[in-house]
Amino acid sequence: MQPATIKLFLVKGSPTGLRTAEISNWTGKAIAGPRSDLDDFLTRPELSSPGVYLLTGTDSESGDPVFYIGEAEDVSKRLKQHAKNEEKDYWIHTSAFVSKDDNLTKAHIRYIGGKTDSVGSN
Repeated sequence: MQPATIKLFLVKGSPTGLRTAEISNWTGKAIAGPRSDLDDFLTRPELSSPGVYLLTGTDSESGDPVFYIGEAEDVSKRLKQHAKNEEKDYWIHTSAFVSKDDNLTKAHIRYIGGKTDSVGSN
């Protein structure tokens, strides 16, 4: 395995707030943060592109971890739709993975998103 550098950016200066991550020699970018920072999350320009995202939280009745894995041609637009969905009340954290250089296409995302079905998503 080759050495790599991970570049973290704490958007609000807090490791528990909105943050981005990039790995050297990788064309992807990760963006993560609590649902309480969703408005700031959605203003990130890179989220208007294709990507894979995860919504995570805890089931209020059982206390079990809950996650939803999705893919979208426009991640920001799709997350806005989820925010209006009352069935996603467990959702407390968001993570998204997009391309830094537009090399991640809708076809790539659909392929990745199709693979998540075997993992088990809500």
